[in-house]
Amino acid sequence: MTATEAVTATEKGAGNSDVRFRFDNLGLTLVLLALIVLFTLINPRFASFSNMINVLTQASTYIIVAIGMTFVITKGGIDLSVGAAMALSTCITFDLLDNGLHYIPALVVLFAVSIVLGTINGLVVTFLAVPALIATLGTMVTFRGIALLHSAGELYYGLPPELLWLGQGKIGVIPVPIIVAALFVLVAHWLFNLSTFGVHVRAVGGNMEAARLAGIRVNRITIATYCIMGIAVGLGGLLWMARIDGTQATLGTAMEIHVIAATIIGGTSLFGGRGTLYGTVLGGLLLTMLNNALVIAGVEFFWQLVAIGIIVISAVTINNIRENRIAWIADLRTRSGLTQLFENKKGRN
Repeated sequence: MTATEAVTATEKGAGNSDVRFRFDNLGLTLVLLALIVLFTLINPRFASFSNMINVLTQASTYIIVAIGMTFVITKGGIDLSVGAAMALSTCITFDLLDNGLHYIPALVVLFAVSIVLGTINGLVVTFLAVPALIATLGTMVTFRGIALLHSAGELYYGLPPELLWLGQGKIGVIPVPIIVAALFVLVAHWLFNLSTFGVHVRAVGGNMEAARLAGIRVNRITIATYCIMGIAVGLGGLLWMARIDGTQATLGTAMEIHVIAATIIGGTSLFGGRGTLYGTVLGGLLLTMLNNALVIAGVEFFWQLVAIGIIVISAVTINNIRENRIAWIADLRTRSGLTQLFENKKGRN
């Protein structure tokens, strides 16, 4: 196979992910709408305008970080360090603000630190050949430890008004975090679905060796996706600390579970090569709505964690069924003739 043929095959195989899996996204949309109706029937307060705005505002940070996670997982990686990286970058930024630094250079530092932390993950994965799960597990503990050492248990609070506006301000009746998240999703949509970079991300995740033979710089793509993850962490951290007017070294604890869940629920393959930003947004909204509904119903926080864990396992199981990764189910499909029917339906969509 020549390089040109390999590139052509790669682009055909990657395709436009959001369009290609629109049927799955439609199903998730219907599930989301059904949950809204169900939660409203249980408690009419759930569907109030103020609560819907509250859900969207709470979801903004998770959606932004989950968008970054979509790039990483579609490439075939994972990042468990997002919460710890957010805590470290926001603690450093707040410390500089408390010491008199103007908020504009402080923002530069915030994004610089978060991008550097993301780049470290990418370099460990590519040049040290450490599996992404182990690499980011290690950096998760390292970043959190550095954040704890840096803050020494201190709770930072008191942002300048200009930064507070990003988390608590409104444009009309729409909170600023919702608008920022929407703009970030639009930019990410262009990069993921309409650019050559997005095609390369899916190609590397689908078959790294084939992508390498096609002339794609696999290491650069890997590092770039972790840099995007760093940008998402920096922006998400900015909105979070501006919304609560503070931060501490424990900020973002267990965030990685939430954003990975949102990504997988949305239809991104945990094994790489396939991703959908629209699905990720829906997944983030679904989890936030679930938490909100449980809070309104007075359910304890620990049961919320149980629900999220069950949803994650269910989402991965559904993904495995769809991709014929569960042997006994694949065997049943083959015997009943459902596999060919399923493939034909995917071809029409």
